[in-house]
Amino acid sequence: MTDKRYFFCNFVIGFQNRKYIMKRYSKIAIITASIIGLYVFALLSFGFPIPRGHKVNSDYYTYYQNIRGIYYISVEHSLNLINYGNWGYLKDVDKATFMVLDDNLAKDATHVWFGSKLIENVDAKTFHINANGVACDKNNVYIRDFSSSSSFIRPSHSSIDAETAEYFVYRLGRRSDEWIRDKNYVYYNDKRTDVDRNSFRIIGEDWFIDKNYVYQTVPNSKTGQWELQRIDSLQHPVEPGYQYFRNGRNVIYGDSVIVRNIDIKRFEEIGVGKYLVNDMLFLNGEPFLKDSLDVENATFYFYGRIATDKQYVFFDRKQLNDINAATFHQISDEVFEDRNYIYTIKENSWNDEYPFDKKKKEY
Repeated sequence: MTDKRYFFCNFVIGFQNRKYIMKRYSKIAIITASIIGLYVFALLSFGFPIPRGHKVNSDYYTYYQNIRGIYYISVEHSLNLINYGNWGYLKDVDKATFMVLDDNLAKDATHVWFGSKLIENVDAKTFHINANGVACDKNNVYIRDFSSSSSFIRPSHSSIDAETAEYFVYRLGRRSDEWIRDKNYVYYNDKRTDVDRNSFRIIGEDWFIDKNYVYQTVPNSKTGQWELQRIDSLQHPVEPGYQYFRNGRNVIYGDSVIVRNIDIKRFEEIGVGKYLVNDMLFLNGEPFLKDSLDVENATFYFYGRIATDKQYVFFDRKQLNDINAATFHQISDEVFEDRNYIYTIKENSWNDEYPFDKKKKEY
């Protein structure tokens, strides 16, 4: 190959490589620009705060200030507003006296805001968060109002003592704002209760006790409001369960005592709404498979929906007569066998009358 041809070939190859590289970088640039464009379009389309600005108080992510003013945003990342959360600018803010009190409360010299909403008829000068985390001014405690779809706060109507008011009930690790107590009383949904203030507490997820009684919160069918209801005199020992509650020699389901004055040796949850109390089986508070299943010697599978006592196999209330109960047993999480067949839990078994795919054994 002559030098000229060699030079020409290298030139062509180099040109093609540069062309390929430029094409590749152009694609990357187009993709990057598209992503940025979509981001900006989303911000503009959904009316997000632009520019983001800076936090008014570095301890809280909810109140920001930008060139347009001070705004509240309920989520830490703006794009989350596409799916949930809310935001809004605060009106008539005196920036010189504006301060953030907690994640959802702020004030200036003459106004108080919950989120971005202005609270009416509040004494802004004395409004503060007390030592226990409760909002109050010189006249009132301010409570969360759960009566409407949009949560807000308003002055209490129950004359709660402002400086000793505190939240004290936590469910699943989260504070329940509908419960407040002060130095004298316990309040539920801004109504004073007649419980013993010093001994009243939550036990489990949905039960309450004081030194005298067991309580449950129940909906009032007339008002639609939840109320605290006294269920039974307190006994010992107590054991809270899901919907069921052992109270000494009694068992409570919901707001009713379903078993009274027996020596309880077994109190066990076996499935959704199902409990064993000694040799009795209950479903949603009612006796279940009574006189059909030997409960004391029964074994339960699949969230308590499959039961066998070596004479019968049941799926919920249905007796499965095609299964040999004497040899039926579990061999893995969703696989069972008897002497002749392999039974595998079906994918859609939750709503079916028969839960298994059945296959004859091969010998």
